[in-house]
Amino acid sequence: MNAKEKKKWYEYFNKKFGFSIEKLKKAYEDELSGKNEIDAPLEVPDKMEVNFKYSYGQTSRFFREIRDNKKLYGAKCPECGKVYCPPRAHCHLCYVDTEWIPLKGTGIIKACTVQYQSTSAFIKKTPFICGYVQLDGTDYLMMTNMEADDVSKVKEGTKVEVVFRDERHGLITDFYFRPLE
Repeated sequence: MNAKEKKKWYEYFNKKFGFSIEKLKKAYEDELSGKNEIDAPLEVPDKMEVNFKYSYGQTSRFFREIRDNKKLYGAKCPECGKVYCPPRAHCHLCYVDTEWIPLKGTGIIKACTVQYQSTSAFIKKTPFICGYVQLDGTDYLMMTNMEADDVSKVKEGTKVEVVFRDERHGLITDFYFRPLE
């Protein structure tokens, strides 16, 4: 490809996708200069945007209760009595359907770490705590986010309570935990 053709190629993909010409040159200069073997895989710029529906399946009630009623629910096995939160449709020990039960929304931190930076669109406040909470009345741990004004006071063994966000969308990020005062 000659210099004029390369310039047009870069401009085409810059206009089509908004990729900077500098980044395109860095990624594709060898290809456009003929340095790659003729039978080598050809890579070209592309941009992917995917819209889709996601189903929570048999755990949908958990997310509806959070979104619509500001309540946490667990799933209890009628055979062995184990209570799951996050919920599961079937007990992995007894192979039977579980039953929905309301939870208090309090628990204890079993493990945690403080995050001072985030690249996630889901995280609105830093620092935040990511940890495992065992909710009162459950047998398993839930990985969740926690917020606290003084993160140095949050550690293993801290009692926590659920806080529901004012705006909820049926997502796991519709709630977080904070230390009990």
